[in-house]
Amino acid sequence: MRTKTEINNNEWFGEVPDGWRMVPLPRLFTSSKGMTVTRDDLVDDGAPVVNYAQVHSKLNNRFGINEELIKHIPTDTVPKGLKSSEKGSFIFACTSEDLAGCGDCIYNDSEQSVNPGGDTLLLSPVDGVENKYFSYLFSTDMWRWQIRRDLVDVKVFHVNQGHLHETYVAVPPYDVQRHIVSYLDERCTAIEEDITKRREIIDKLKEYKKSLIVHAATKGLDPNAEMKASGIKWTTTIPSNWQTAKVKTLFEVTKRIAGVDGLTVLSITQDGVKPKDFSTGKGQFAETYSHYQLVRRGDFAMNHMDLLTGWVDISSYDGVTSPDYRVFVTRDTTVSNPKYFLYLFQMCYLNRIFFGSANGVADKGRMRLQTNAFNNFVVPLPPLEEQKRIAAYLDERCAVIDEAISRQEKLIEKLSEYRKSIIHHAATGKIDCREA
Repeated sequence: MRTKTEINNNEWFGEVPDGWRMVPLPRLFTSSKGMTVTRDDLVDDGAPVVNYAQVHSKLNNRFGINEELIKHIPTDTVPKGLKSSEKGSFIFACTSEDLAGCGDCIYNDSEQSVNPGGDTLLLSPVDGVENKYFSYLFSTDMWRWQIRRDLVDVKVFHVNQGHLHETYVAVPPYDVQRHIVSYLDERCTAIEEDITKRREIIDKLKEYKKSLIVHAATKGLDPNAEMKASGIKWTTTIPSNWQTAKVKTLFEVTKRIAGVDGLTVLSITQDGVKPKDFSTGKGQFAETYSHYQLVRRGDFAMNHMDLLTGWVDISSYDGVTSPDYRVFVTRDTTVSNPKYFLYLFQMCYLNRIFFGSANGVADKGRMRLQTNAFNNFVVPLPPLEEQKRIAAYLDERCAVIDEAISRQEKLIEKLSEYRKSIIHHAATGKIDCREA
């Protein structure tokens, strides 16, 4: 427990408004650990549970729980004596891949009891009274600083009961709390509705982009083209002047081990092939990268180990990547245009076309596209000049769509920052919500 001097300094809060109290969190909440739950334990119907992944989910607005955040496990797997989350309680995530996620929690504002799941901590109010004010306070970086300042910069950050017990909360008089909650509910609801509409626009733009790529990559650009049966399960017809081919006849899978350290380590992300950022502490690290495989500028690099989260792209860098990934090159550029096939392969990720040739269980993750399945995967093969026209067409059209998506994302970011600002000022008494 911190000293009275530290408490009186109000180091994390600043000046305390008249009538407000600074109280150790354990005076207001009891804490308990969640149960162990893995993805394999989840079922369609059963006892409701929230794991740390749902706490970190973008669906969690932190000021209330919704059905999309609740998963289910068999009722008989809930340990006896496990304390459940009731109305007015908080489920905190114990682990986070970054410092920003330390302090993430779900506020249970419903009448439904929910079991705290894997890597979670439950905070239950001592007096059993719902108090939404704390959901706003706990969302502020200012309050979370108390947790974050003591955490060690490691690959995964861990928040335990001790970290929470060491924190203090600013407690306004009850009537002030009600005014703060009313003020923030009204404004945050309006902001959230605006953000939701913009996310829906983004989703529609992404769906349009997907459909555009599918049609161009499998049917071509001529709306009057005569079609023929393709013999491919996932696209039954193709233009009559197109051929089909197995991937192995167009591309060669390589495995060139670096043998030395000091080369740029490349990550395959859904934003492309990027130099690994070691400063974030995220992801896997190795003592040496000499056993990694070479990637040259212009090579295809593919994470085929998990088709749900993986991706494929053409590298803009020379470097090395994990030997578990797949690197492949075009055999003959007079037959196949790399950019056309990049659109085609990425389409197979986005539309889960590769799933039909993969090993694994789709709803459990880790769908893998083995080398033999990839080599024998059959793809459309338009004439080379048509491949180039399709790629150029998609470059132009997708750039316009991506720009529209970017504009919406920037507006969402500004709205989120504005919401963060008003929560900070209201929850700390910087503005008098009784007069706002």
